[in-house]
Amino acid sequence: MTRAQRLERWADLLEPSANRLSPLPRIEDMSEDERRQVRGNSYPMAVAFADPVFRELGLKSDRLGDAMEFFALNARDVHALMCECMGPAAGIPHRLRHHAKRAEHPGLWRRFLLATGLAA
Repeated sequence: MTRAQRLERWADLLEPSANRLSPLPRIEDMSEDERRQVRGNSYPMAVAFADPVFRELGLKSDRLGDAMEFFALNARDVHALMCECMGPAAGIPHRLRHHAKRAEHPGLWRRFLLATGLAA
């Protein structure tokens, strides 16, 4: 399963319970070690870890650090996708799908930025 497919599947899994999810609290203020240990039953990582397909593919736990490794997300990605300051958790599936599309075509976004003069 590609990275984009994993992100799409995660979004699909989150969608039915999106209104019961909690966004991650102020993760940009945490140290790397603290961020990696974040976990909770109402967080998106718990939904991912509950999926037997993801566990079979290697998702180790419901901790944020393991989800970051499994979905190839960095701290900036996690903040933009799941932090409480980015909006309600109900928007996480949509943000994941948008991120998945960028993952499918990584050069497309860069070409757009270059064409519009937003990147050098």
